[in-house]
Amino acid sequence: MQGIFNTVSLMWQLQVITLVNRLIYLLQRLPVVGILIRDQTYTAFRAKRTLGAIAVILMFGAGLIESLLYFLGMLVLPILIWTEGHFTEQFTLVLHMYFCISGVMGAITSAKVLETNKMKYTAIKLMRIAPSRYMRAILFHRYTTFFLYQGIAFTLVSLFFNFSISHVLLVVLIMTCWRVLCEFLHLAIFQQKGIVLIQKTWATSLTMLIALALAYLPLTQWSIPLFGAAILDQRWFVTIIVLSGTVAGYALLKYTDYAAVVRAVTTYADPLLNKEIMIADLQQRMIQSKGSGPSQPSSTNLDVIEQSVQSTVNKKGYEQMHELFVKRHSNLLRAPFHRRLIAIVIIGLLLSCLAFIFKDHISLYEAERFTPLLILAMLSLTVGSQICKMLFYHCDIPLMRYAFYRKDAKQHSLLRFKYILSTNLKLGLCFAAVISVSVLILSEGRNIDSLLAIWILIITLAVFFSVHHLLLYYVLQPYTAELDTNHPLFTIVNSLISLGIVVAIILGPALWLLTATIIVLTVGYLFSAVPLVSKYAHHHFRVK
Repeated sequence: MQGIFNTVSLMWQLQVITLVNRLIYLLQRLPVVGILIRDQTYTAFRAKRTLGAIAVILMFGAGLIESLLYFLGMLVLPILIWTEGHFTEQFTLVLHMYFCISGVMGAITSAKVLETNKMKYTAIKLMRIAPSRYMRAILFHRYTTFFLYQGIAFTLVSLFFNFSISHVLLVVLIMTCWRVLCEFLHLAIFQQKGIVLIQKTWATSLTMLIALALAYLPLTQWSIPLFGAAILDQRWFVTIIVLSGTVAGYALLKYTDYAAVVRAVTTYADPLLNKEIMIADLQQRMIQSKGSGPSQPSSTNLDVIEQSVQSTVNKKGYEQMHELFVKRHSNLLRAPFHRRLIAIVIIGLLLSCLAFIFKDHISLYEAERFTPLLILAMLSLTVGSQICKMLFYHCDIPLMRYAFYRKDAKQHSLLRFKYILSTNLKLGLCFAAVISVSVLILSEGRNIDSLLAIWILIITLAVFFSVHHLLLYYVLQPYTAELDTNHPLFTIVNSLISLGIVVAIILGPALWLLTATIIVLTVGYLFSAVPLVSKYAHHHFRVK
């Protein structure tokens, strides 16, 4: 056991050091604070010890908050919304949902023994820690903290519902033993068949769909027996699970052939373990034309370029350049639009089905509490960020080094804003149309006032995010040549939007009040965009 504790301590030190170095790096990139932080901070023992204590608190807090958000978002919130207080056996319902999501779905999708991650690669491949020593420590740490975090979170939920705390802790203990047993089964399947089950997309996806359907069906008119609670109340089953989980845990700690297990997942993912590189490669593939790199036309596109030049002969300067760019990369620019259009259709069908199923359980007034989620939806459905990456990769990289191009940022930014705005307005109108179907189902075609507010809100958000992405691109230019976005101010600004969405959901403003607020912010954004681009683009519109 001492070896396990030493390895866990070493892993914690590595995580803390990594987090502290990232904090120092991000603080250095901030506009005002960064001047005060020098490179010597990386070797300052006292400063790093203080930041290390903060990092430990953040890591513990993050684990606890993650578990608490799981219980609140996946269990408590659906019960409060759809049962409307008439479900008398709330603890039975919580147990059923907890069994389906944590027990059934988590057993397949959350196995650690065959998980691929960067820490495993760093510890075993780079630090040369013995695979058996590392895996024993990680499994012990994983399920100790699992019981701790889940126990605290479930206890807080039990205080809200007046559940028995002892019963709650017993359920968490049973779930911990069950998940340990599932880890052993994942290992056994790999030993016998050579199958890494967690990497089988079809198995994980199918399990998630079935588990979530079984968890939430009791909330619908197609109610099913609460078999999850019935299973967890069977003493013989509880005894078998606890004993089997204990034996499986002992076997996992005594198992010595973890080298083959680690080799299977780290060899499979050697080039993929760096998530930043994975994301950058994916982003580049999404914005690359076939057979062409940045600013390098392929031979297959020469005819298209010649036709584009002929069609834009009456236009001059940046206007002609923009038209040439749009026509040459028309297929590439249309791809994100079409993907989002398909997503809007799917969202519309799902929301319409849910509105039809739950129309007797939830009113339009209750649904209006979640209208701030429209902000999150429009943030994901607008194409400003994707188009800015295409502009950067295919047009601006070679031009940013010229002072005249940065000085004329106001001219070409306005041309691009018109194009992005027209595309986002089309998506916004389609999204508003599909949302209207759900609103009409819930209101039975009576509440036109809410419908008008939703249309105005969505159209305003389309304008807001058109300005937002383009303004950040010109004023901060957060992209590197590999399309990484490590600019801390860029991250902070986008985080403020996410924080605003959370605050809006908590406050639950009236629909028209939220719409009026977004209109004011959008108008302010519009009037400040041109002066900000004119002032800062000349210095910041460069390749990082």
